[in-house]
Amino acid sequence: MFIELTEILKCPRDHPESYLVAAPVVMDGRRIVRGAVGCPECHAEFPILDGVVYFDADGSPGEPVAGPPPPDYDAAALAAFLNLSGPGGYAVLVGRAARHGADLAAAVPGVHFVAVNPPAGVAPSPVLSLLRSARGLPLRSAAVRGVALGADAAAASWLGEALRVLLPGLHLVVEDERASSEGLTELARGAGLLVGEKRPG
Repeated sequence: MFIELTEILKCPRDHPESYLVAAPVVMDGRRIVRGAVGCPECHAEFPILDGVVYFDADGSPGEPVAGPPPPDYDAAALAAFLNLSGPGGYAVLVGRAARHGADLAAAVPGVHFVAVNPPAGVAPSPVLSLLRSARGLPLRSAAVRGVALGADAAAASWLGEALRVLLPGLHLVVEDERASSEGLTELARGAGLLVGEKRPG
């Protein structure tokens, strides 16, 4: 996990948003390879193992979520849909959308990507942090520049979480053209995708 990511992490437990504190044990440059993040509010601790932060109680990734096959598009198209121009900040890839993480990070230098519940084969890197969380996105509200939800994370609960963490006026991509656009200004729908912009307020 990129150590500066701590600034936008939040405890997933049911209490007002609280910042988390990182306790590194093993570092590799700016990445925490082993350690923990903890919540000063409820005193919960979440392990970091092999660079991955586990927000689930047993520290395991759990069973993969079933879903329809993802639409066929590449990282360059996703970068365009997310409208990530210029460096800085964070963008989030949830579920199967995280398969594009490495290519997307190469296409959009200067943005740090956060993969939540990525599929097998996605590895952490200096520009891609991995989180495991069954309870939603363990990120502060209105903190990220873009969100892409995989076909396995297109349910209403994940859409709500995506809108919560996304900054107003920025883009959400959903790998399900049937997804609700509530809270979004719809920009495109078709070919298996919904692309929208979060409305202010």
